[in-house]
Order: sequence, then C-alpha cells, then structure tokens
Amino acid sequence: MTVNRLSKTALGCAIVLLVAILAAAGPARADDRNRLSRIHVTPHGGFTRLTFAFEREPTYTLTRLGGNRVRLTFAGTDGARWKRLRAYSDANVSGCTVSRRGGDLLVTVGVKGNPRGVRVLAAPGGAALTLDVGSRLAPSAASPFSQGREGIRVGVEQLVTRFDPPVRSDIPFVPTDRRVLQKMLTPEEVDIILAGEAALYRGEGSEAEAVFAPIVTVSSPVRGLAYYRLGEARVMLQKYGEALRDFRQGEQLQPEFLAQSPGTAFAYADAMVRSGELEQGRRMMGRLIASLADKKFAPVLLVRLADILARQGKEMEALAIYRTVAENFPDNKARWQARMKLADRRLMTVEPATFAGLVNEYLEINRSGDFALREESLFKATLLTALFGEAPDGFALVSEYERKFPRGNYISVARGMREELIVPMVRSLTAAKDFPALIKLAQDNRDYLVRCLNEPDFVRNLVIAFADQGRFSEEAELFSYLAGKEWSAPQAPELYRRVMEAAERTGDIPLLEHAADNFLRRFPDHPWALRYREQAAALDYNRGNLARAAERLAPLLTGKGRPEDVTSYYLLGKSLEGTGNRKDAERAMVLFLSELRQRGGVSELAPDAYYVAATARLDRGDRKGAMELLRAGSASAPEALRDPFLYKMGEIARREGRHDEAAGHFKAVAEKGKDPDWQRMAAQALADMELQKRLAGQVKLSK
Repeated sequence: MTVNRLSKTALGCAIVLLVAILAAAGPARADDRNRLSRIHVTPHGGFTRLTFAFEREPTYTLTRLGGNRVRLTFAGTDGARWKRLRAYSDANVSGCTVSRRGGDLLVTVGVKGNPRGVRVLAAPGGAALTLDVGSRLAPSAASPFSQGREGIRVGVEQLVTRFDPPVRSDIPFVPTDRRVLQKMLTPEEVDIILAGEAALYRGEGSEAEAVFAPIVTVSSPVRGLAYYRLGEARVMLQKYGEALRDFRQGEQLQPEFLAQSPGTAFAYADAMVRSGELEQGRRMMGRLIASLADKKFAPVLLVRLADILARQGKEMEALAIYRTVAENFPDNKARWQARMKLADRRLMTVEPATFAGLVNEYLEINRSGDFALREESLFKATLLTALFGEAPDGFALVSEYERKFPRGNYISVARGMREELIVPMVRSLTAAKDFPALIKLAQDNRDYLVRCLNEPDFVRNLVIAFADQGRFSEEAELFSYLAGKEWSAPQAPELYRRVMEAAERTGDIPLLEHAADNFLRRFPDHPWALRYREQAAALDYNRGNLARAAERLAPLLTGKGRPEDVTSYYLLGKSLEGTGNRKDAERAMVLFLSELRQRGGVSELAPDAYYVAATARLDRGDRKGAMELLRAGSASAPEALRDPFLYKMGEIARREGRHDEAAGHFKAVAEKGKDPDWQRMAAQALADMELQKRLAGQVKLSK
C-alpha cells in the first residue's frame, strides 16, 4: 500500500509539472499574450550572455540559421523592436535583431567564431531566459571519441544521439468490438477488419497495412477506423509522413475515436513529432498523459513527452521529467527509460578517465526487463568500452551483443566495431608470437577480418603462424574462405596465391584447382592470370583431360602473351595432338622449341616436341620440313631416344626414292638401336627393301 501511495504521489507530482509546462506553452489568447520586457547584454570571459525578461515563462524554440546566426522564436509574445541592439558587436556577438512574425517574436543573434558555441538556460516556471554565445561553449572540435579508435568513432556520434527507433507506449491494444462492426458490415468484412487489427496486435505492420490500405479508398462506414488503423500500421513501419496524413483523415471522419483508443492517440502524437510538428505533438501527448494519469503506463508517456521537449530545445524541462520518473517509479520500465536518457546526456562528453562509471550505468540499465532497453544499453556499454577500454574487453562485449541481438537495431555498427577491435588484438598476438591464439582468433572471426586484411603484414604473419604450427591445410581453408568474400577483393589475388601454395604442400589437388579456377574467373586480366592458367592446365593434362588443358592454353597460339613456363607450349601441343588437332599441335611445338632457344634453355621434352611437329608436317605432306625437324630432333635426343627419328627419316628417304639413304637409317636402328620395337620395324623395312630390289632384278624388260 505504501509503495502504491508513493508511486501515485510521484506520478501526481510529475503531472503537476506537466500541467505547468503545458500551461506555459498553451495557445495564447489575444488578451493573454506574453511580453518581452527587457534584454540585457553582458560580455563575460569567453562568451557573451543575453538575458531576456518576460512577464511569465516563455515558450520558445532555438533554430540555427545560415550565416553564423541563431534564432529564438517566442510563441505568442509581444515586445519592442530594440533597434539599438542591431548594431551591437563584441568578440562573440555581431548584432541582435528583434522582429515579429504572426503572433510570435523572433530574436536573431549573429555569432562570431564557432556557430556551435551557443547554449540556452531556462529554469522551469521562471520568467527569464538566458542565451550564452561564445566559441568556448562549442563542443570540442575533436570529439572525446577521437581519443578512442577512429574506425569505431566515425558515424557513431550521430547514430547514438539522433537514432530514434519506434517507441512502444505499453498502452494495451483494444480491438474493435465485433458486435459494433456487425451492425455496419457483412460477416466477411468484419473478419477482414479484425484480421487487420490482429496483425497490429502482433506488431505485423506490413500485413496490417495491406488490409487497411484498400479499405480507405472506398466508401465504407468504417473508413475513419480504417484510416486510424492504417496510420498505426505505418508508424510501425516508420512511414511517419504517410501515417500522419492517415491519422488526420481519420480525425476528420471520426474525431471521437481518439478518446476511445489512447494507443492510437499516442501513435498520432508520435507521428507528429517525427514529422517535425513538435508543438502539436507535445500538446497532444500532454492531453493524453493527463487523461491517463492513473495508469501504470503513464510514466512511459511522460518520458516520451520529455523527449519531445528536448527536441524543442527545452532541455531543463526534459531533465526535470527524466529525473522525476527515474527517482520515483522503481517498478516501472519508465524508470529505466529515464535513466537511459540521463545517461545519454553524459555519453557525448565522457572522458577516457571516467567512461567506466557510465559503462556501469548502462550495464545496470541492461538488467531491466524491457527487450529494447536491454539492447540499447548493452550496445552503448559496448560502444564506450570499444572506444576507451582494452580491446579484449570491448571485443567480448560486442560479441555478447551480436549473440544476444543478432537482428538488433545496432547490429551493423556492432559488426564494424568488432572488425575494428580485432586489429589491435591481432597486432598484440603477433608481437607476442602467440601463434596458436592468433590462428584461433582469425578462424573464429573470419567474417570480421576486413580491416585486418588492410594491414600490410596480416596475411604474411598468418602464413608464418600456420607454418610454425605445421597447419597448412587449415591455412588453405581459411585463405580460401577469405578469398571468396567480396570485401577481400583487393587482397584476393594474394590470398589465392597462398591457398595454392598451401594446397601444393599438402597435395590437395582439388583445392589447388578450385582456387586457380576461382582466381581466373574473378581476375582474368590479372598479371598472375597466365601463370595460374598454365598451372591449372598442367593439372588437367596430368589427369588426362586433354580437351580442357587445350582450352585453357589455346590463347598462347594467338601470340598475345608468352607463358611463364615454356613447358606450357609443349603441354598445349600434346593436348592438341591427343584431341586430333595435329595442325595446331605442330604450331604449339614449334613455338615451344623457338621459345626454348630464345631463353637459352634445354629440356628433355625437346626431342618429343620435334617428333610431334615432324609427324604433323608429314600428315600434311611437307616431307622436307618434316625431315628438317627429324634431323634436329635426332641431334638433340640422347642416343637411347634416337630410334624413332632415324626410322622416320628412313621412311621419308624411301618414299622419295633415296634408297641408299633410307637403308642407312634403317640399318642404324636395326643394328645399333636401343628399342626392340623400333629395331624390329627397321629390320622389317630393310627386308622389304631387299625383297623389292630382288624382285626388280628378276623382272625382264619387254622388247
């Protein structure tokens, strides 16, 4: 009973504060306008203070204008023109102009120096407002985040200060009574409306939008309701401009519905605020809170109202509400929301020496039962630790965030933080030569190594670590995975090279071929492409896939490039010969022999190349060219391999009628040859020649 009484008392105090705020900001009547009675300008050390005195507490907004100017707009306020201040100038201020627009009073102040050096001070209920102008008031040009890790800092400040995800009011969703709908609609139409409302209840905005969007386009007794529900669906989808138009259409058709459905009224007010209509949204939110002051969810609405006030520049009023809620509602999630807002005020000014206290505050908020609050608080604790703490501590927290909130609002930022934090951890392990830990870190975080790959020695250090541990298969597996990622493209050629080297060491031919194929597919014009094309072709050739080998090496016949390994010409020639393309086989072998001479090299493959080229020439009838190649091949071949050349030379000589020359070649093979098969063939050739000679001698010439 005592706790409930205290909670109600605290809520009553907050409502009193709210009423005071709303009263001060209420619509001004013609006979109840505020008045600016005095402007006092006082230079101070490092800034200039402008004090504005009114008859009662002013309603104002602060706007930054171009040309280093700021403007205070006082709603429903009269006042003199204060022309003497237009020419005022000091080290911080260059003129102060007072003008009217409609029923508002505008005060425009020129700012010298940093235009961000402006602050407004106003006490709740007070009739005075202070504007301080001076460069020393501006936030540091280098955010405190710059003392942390630059890769994490970039873009985070704007995210954590301006990111405003959808807010749940905790107001119970009340579907339309089926009996009410049955009086106006057919049973099928009733089911459609209730199905759309059920989707809203489940938080399925897209499904609800699909139900209600067609209904508002036709004449229907529930068209007003459909507009309201469509607006709620679009708020869920963060389509705030469209939602605001839907709510206004619904209000025109059925204004009484807002009083019956406070959850709809909250969504309406929220859409106003997010669409830039802060004053209208604040007023609607204030009326809603006043009507729900006895409800458990009223403190949550108070926190949202404070957010709106903060957006309007009424920071003092917002802080008063946050503190009231944080201190007086221990069993309400609004307490944790308010503590979050107060902690966020410290986030952008925290120093490396004091960040730990703020981390602890966020981790305390992380104990709340609200899912969204747990996510946001853990992320901000992670962010601060990643910026200012030890890399392993920040890494542990960001890993925890990703594990608990894999689809969270901040997941993309968390990924970047993890990628950044791995870099100093890799450096530390590399310096300590803790190779097992370095390998494990890389393997466990292989999807987060994008920044590590930009480190000039990262790949080389990993190669050293794997080699030290003799874990070449694991090296090939990791580098193969990394090379396949789009973000590794600048380093992918080097990764593929390391994969193929490791695969060669381990004899993993399929991996070697797979890596070469991927390299050629992704980088066909890379300077290394020809080398890997030759390497893949050699694998094809050794496996007996002559057609594939010939296809890979065919560009060598165009003369557009020279192979790194002259043997590739030979493999091309043998592959073409094996597939029946003897003409191109001859070309490839001639190129092989020519390139071999140019490079001043020798090869045990040269005799076979001569032989293949010579037989190809024979096939097309070029006996003279074939004889030249056979002579050269015989001269280059070791004695044990000369039999085929001598035999072919004998065949050519015999065909051309040079029988003595042919017999000499055949005798050399038959009598001194090393290969029994060629010896037998040569002996047979000699026997045939002798027989032909005897037969020719027995034939008598006709008279």
